[in-house]
Amino acid sequence: MNVIWFFKEINKYIAPYRWLAIILILRGLFEAAFESSIRISIKFIIDAAIIPQNYRLLVLILLFLGGAAILFVFIGLLGDYWVARFNISLINNIRSAIFARLQTLSMEFFGRRSAGDIVNCFSADTEKVENSLEYGFILILELGNIVFSTIFIFALNWQLGLISCIGLTLCVIAPAKIGKKATEQNYQLRDKQGQIANVVQENILSQSVVKLFGLQPRTINNFHQKLNDIKTVYVPAKFSSYLMQRIPIIVFVFVELAVIGIGAFMTYRNIITVGTLASFQVLLVGLNSKIISFTFSLPYLIEGIAGMQRISVLLAEVPQVQDAPNATELPHFNHEIRFDNVTFNYSSERKGIDNLCLTIKQGDFAVIVGQSGSGKSTIVNLLTRLYDPDQGSILFDGIDLRSCTQKSLRDQMGLVSQDVILFNTSIRENIRMGYLEATDEEVETAAKNAEIHDFILTLPQGYDTPVGDRGGQLSGGQRQRIALARALVRNPAILILDEATSSLDPATEGEILATIERITKERTVIFITHRMAHALRADVMFVMDKGTLVVSG
Repeated sequence: MNVIWFFKEINKYIAPYRWLAIILILRGLFEAAFESSIRISIKFIIDAAIIPQNYRLLVLILLFLGGAAILFVFIGLLGDYWVARFNISLINNIRSAIFARLQTLSMEFFGRRSAGDIVNCFSADTEKVENSLEYGFILILELGNIVFSTIFIFALNWQLGLISCIGLTLCVIAPAKIGKKATEQNYQLRDKQGQIANVVQENILSQSVVKLFGLQPRTINNFHQKLNDIKTVYVPAKFSSYLMQRIPIIVFVFVELAVIGIGAFMTYRNIITVGTLASFQVLLVGLNSKIISFTFSLPYLIEGIAGMQRISVLLAEVPQVQDAPNATELPHFNHEIRFDNVTFNYSSERKGIDNLCLTIKQGDFAVIVGQSGSGKSTIVNLLTRLYDPDQGSILFDGIDLRSCTQKSLRDQMGLVSQDVILFNTSIRENIRMGYLEATDEEVETAAKNAEIHDFILTLPQGYDTPVGDRGGQLSGGQRQRIALARALVRNPAILILDEATSSLDPATEGEILATIERITKERTVIFITHRMAHALRADVMFVMDKGTLVVSG
């Protein structure tokens, strides 16, 4: 059943290349027919040409086989090229589907699934599926060989063919009994490998903390524990796969011995010819090698099924925040934002906000103050619809955000957060990420408003200077100003600053705050901070504590 499910899933991505897949399958069947034909030709070479000394027929048979061999080589090489094209096209379709699905999923998913495990779906899991496709064509070739060889064996002698068929049946049935268990075990193994990838990624990103706090022994011990966990799953999973390979080989050894013994006796009694016995034995040896190759390929198919199951689980994820079927475009903001008895919790253990009521007028410089965990960032997450409230509603000019499209809401917002995320591209493109249709002039205007333009011009490549991984080539203040320019280039009606200056030194923070005050005269600003002193700049202030609003004014 798992194999049928696998091919049904794969078929979704094969659709654009279905004719190519059919041609490649026909190529495999042609190669199988040719290989089996060479083996049965031994009977005619011996019985019809060599024994009666028919030189002319011998030459004709050999010429025919030579011409077929040239065609075999040409079709094989061309097929190998198109198999490579087919495999990468299909795998890229799967990767594209995963990536597109990730863009639609809500933040709840990314809090629940580790980054390493998600990356593992793109790399290791798709690699397993790719291997299963590669060996899938080998399986077709070998299965074709098995079918043609079996037909020719029965054509030569039905008694010996029946003995071989019984052995062949056992060779197929025995591994199938183990197949379901092997698939389950390999799925567990893929999960454990995803956990290993996550541990390694987390460790790499946390190296500064690991070194500063001397956590190396602890992280090494934890990693060894994870390796032991994967070992307990790896051994039975691999043993089941190897067992699927080994059983047909064992069965076929005894089948081959039986055929040799009975066939030799039948030849001795002139029941079959020497050519028939020789051809039968060559077919049987070829059949044996094809069954071995067939069963050798099965574990790759099993691993591919396990990888595809993990990919399918990710693709089946449903975003918690979705546009309503009749969602409308949100009009331009011009009056007020209102939280109306809003309650939201991330989970039963992680609380958010409770029964929150607050109003921010258009043009206000609103400061939301509170300690870590008080619910400040939750307000931002709900305001930008990264999450939806459990209870209550958030209204823009009296319109419930859940009745509008997410894009029309976010198009009116610019966000600068404490953890600035810059992409590993040029400064110009990082600013343009705020509004992809921005001209170079608009990018530079945004940089001037964020007071980073003069600094950019001092760089050797100016606006084309790469910022490095996560902006590592720039200082904290420079990263914040580029993030601010990125928010401003979209000319947002609402500018949200979520702890945007908390990690900066006082002098840099003061400069950026002065910049923000200068450029925010004509738009609504929501400033999230844990420093009460910043409230002095506010038109309206909200003090949060443990998810509730305790003071406003």
